[in-house]
Amino acid sequence: MPSENLEEQGLERNPNLTLAQKKFLLTLPSHKNDATIKEELLNGIKEDNMAPFYEECCRDLKWTVNQPFLDQMQKENETHLKTLTDVIEDAETSMGESEIREANLKKAEYLSRIGDKEKAIKAFTKNVRQDSFVGTKLNT
Repeated sequence: MPSENLEEQGLERNPNLTLAQKKFLLTLPSHKNDATIKEELLNGIKEDNMAPFYEECCRDLKWTVNQPFLDQMQKENETHLKTLTDVIEDAETSMGESEIREANLKKAEYLSRIGDKEKAIKAFTKNVRQDSFVGTKLNT
């Protein structure tokens, strides 16, 4: 399925690969100083409060870190992750396995959206393991 059709079918593009493409373009000598691409990349980062991805861009593209901008995004990330963690804890104490998996999946998707690759991989892996255990229970 072409990625252009994902949003038409109600599926979110996660992670936003157009931002990764813009980051890549800024590594090329022909686009290294393209202010338009940089602005589009920064606007996309700001829109989703992508603090981990911003830090990666600053490191890879040798940008100076705008510390107030980063601090504000990190605060938003922490707040949102705290909310997601609270939902997971609530699901673990008072709901079923499908609600727990759904809550964990939402956290994994959020980590992917903000560009925290390592934590997203761990969260998706945890969710896949939970799904495989459920499948085993149903088959036996």
